[in-house]
Amino acid sequence: MREAVRGYFDAVMETAGAEGRADVVAADLSALGRAVGSSEDLRAALSDPGLPSRARRAVVSDLLEGKVAPATAQLVSYVIEVDRAPEIVSDLAWLASSAAAAIAAGAPGDAGQPGQPGRRSGEVDMLGRSASRERIEGYSTAVLAPLAAAGGLSEVEDELFRFGRVVDSSEELKAVLTDREVPAERRAGLVRDLLGAKASPPSVRLATYTALYGRPRDYVASLSWLVDRVAAEANRRVAEVRSAVELDDDQRARLTQALSRITGRQVDVRVSVDRDLLGGFIASVGDTVVDGSARHRLELLKERLSLPQVDLLTGTGESS
Repeated sequence: MREAVRGYFDAVMETAGAEGRADVVAADLSALGRAVGSSEDLRAALSDPGLPSRARRAVVSDLLEGKVAPATAQLVSYVIEVDRAPEIVSDLAWLASSAAAAIAAGAPGDAGQPGQPGRRSGEVDMLGRSASRERIEGYSTAVLAPLAAAGGLSEVEDELFRFGRVVDSSEELKAVLTDREVPAERRAGLVRDLLGAKASPPSVRLATYTALYGRPRDYVASLSWLVDRVAAEANRRVAEVRSAVELDDDQRARLTQALSRITGRQVDVRVSVDRDLLGGFIASVGDTVVDGSARHRLELLKERLSLPQVDLLTGTGESS
């Protein structure tokens, strides 16, 4: 099973719990599991790798239409879309058993515990970098989907960016959030307490879940990755700019236009002040770095001065 499926499931159950409908989703998944288990034809259709995923989704859509909660239908559709055909039947069985376990644990109704649908203390998995990113990807897909239509993506993008900067600038806070010896649920609780009423619920959920399932030492990088993930949802790219001084609206606008021309895509500029630059700025857009800082120009000048003496008028080296 792909970790993305587990992440998406966590987000769906968490939302359903907050709405008091987790038991409905669990019952839907249980009924679907029984239907799949009792029908050889249905199992064959769902697990046939020669059948396009859209066709498999259509089969399940016809089966579920008008009979299950929208959240259930969205969850099943996502599983069919992202996982391999031979895994679908076992995925659906896992969803049913996991939803039942979440109900039994009683946690889905606790809307104050982002990222912990039915999970008991000490049950947080330790994942590698690729697996953890995949799990967070699945979770973020479910969390961000309603915001894309409602226009709330920019707020989440900005809040996650600012929180990442807060963590990165505090050695004490970063030491705790990146320490694998600190229990994951304690790290998640700290993030939840820090953001609390200071950020929107989707931002709190994403930052908290990342503390639970992201690799601790990558927490700051994972927040940055999430910012890019949110920007990609809105078909934009984030430019992280370190400037020697605060930029006014006009300067931001001109910088945004310039970076958009360089990258060929709409860019959303996020600025932080770094006095060590002396002057100018450094902008990073993905793998593209534009260094227009005074410090960089001074370093280039030092390199030139360290070369053999050059005649400033002719550009020729000094003769021996």
